[in-house]
Amino acid sequence: MSEIFPGNNMSSLSLEQLVKEFRFVIDLMPQMVWATQPDGYHDFYNQRWFDFTGLSYEETKDKGWSLVLHPDDYERTWEVWQKSLETGAIYEIEYRMRKFDGTYIWFLARAQPLKDESGKIIKWFGTCTDIQEQREILEELEQTKKELHISNKDLNNSNKELSRINLELDNFVYSASHDLKAPLNNIEGLVALLEPSEEIEPNQDEVLPLIGKSVKRFKEVVNDMTLIAQTAKDNNSIPNIDFQVLLSEIQSDLSHLINSTGSLINLELEIKYMQYPRKEIRSILFNLISNGIKYGHPNRPPLINVRTKLTPEEILIEVEDNGSGIEAEYLPELFDKYFRIKSNVEGSGLGLFIVKRMVEHRGGRIEVKSKVGKGSVFSVFLKPRK
Repeated sequence: MSEIFPGNNMSSLSLEQLVKEFRFVIDLMPQMVWATQPDGYHDFYNQRWFDFTGLSYEETKDKGWSLVLHPDDYERTWEVWQKSLETGAIYEIEYRMRKFDGTYIWFLARAQPLKDESGKIIKWFGTCTDIQEQREILEELEQTKKELHISNKDLNNSNKELSRINLELDNFVYSASHDLKAPLNNIEGLVALLEPSEEIEPNQDEVLPLIGKSVKRFKEVVNDMTLIAQTAKDNNSIPNIDFQVLLSEIQSDLSHLINSTGSLINLELEIKYMQYPRKEIRSILFNLISNGIKYGHPNRPPLINVRTKLTPEEILIEVEDNGSGIEAEYLPELFDKYFRIKSNVEGSGLGLFIVKRMVEHRGGRIEVKSKVGKGSVFSVFLKPRK
């Protein structure tokens, strides 16, 4: 409890105060958060649910999402939910829900059961994450692919180049949807702190500069996305990367997470510069470093070692952590889309999936070694640009 409420003794907090603080934190989350009884009837939603649906608690306490679910998604969603209720399996599905203005938005829903000592389910807890932008981009990409395929019939000599562009666009879509979430969530949380509240008097002198910094980072991500699109058209426009500068930017972006966890990042840079798409190297390092912190061991502060080395045929980037480690049974699925080792750790499950796609697209590979309770080492082998 001391980790949740630093400096406080649990006995000094009343049940009413604990509930109040818990509700405050849950309402700040960008996702919808909900809970149901073992039979699937909803009895809790955070404020995001009410803001989105425009419904009251009395209107939705029993029927929940069935009131706002898209008719075309109802049957398959109900089947998956029923299977989870019957078996206790983790619930995960994408569906559309109706907003208060009548529009439908795509969400990724996840839930898992809380069980007692005998294994009996006593509660279900879940979240709904807005993925509308990702779905729209993917649909546009599929349409673009179809158009390119049609024109490709008369451009046999361009097949290889078009395939390369398609893969670049795929990486662009996933990277954009993933990387834009962090600065947007930061801005959303900081703006929430400025809203009038009886419990908190916001310090605008501290919060406003942080908002400005998040907006700046958002612009940088957009610029990086533009660079990827340009690279897809012109493979010669690949900049030189200064690892020291890039890692300094990443540590700045992760400063809140680093400070809150007491993390330490060590750099051992045998290679300090390289020719490679900067956005891709940034995504690789950002994901591996942030994962090393988020999946840290509960009994020690995170220690992250970042190394660059030159092998006879490749450039090696290693990110080693001293976290909880990964059980061997999870390693084959580690880079799968939406796979997450721990559902209580923030994230969409796209980070490692994106990293693997980027690395393999340019002829590289990624490997991982891990020991439970000791930590993990992610090794990224890249082909140097000639």
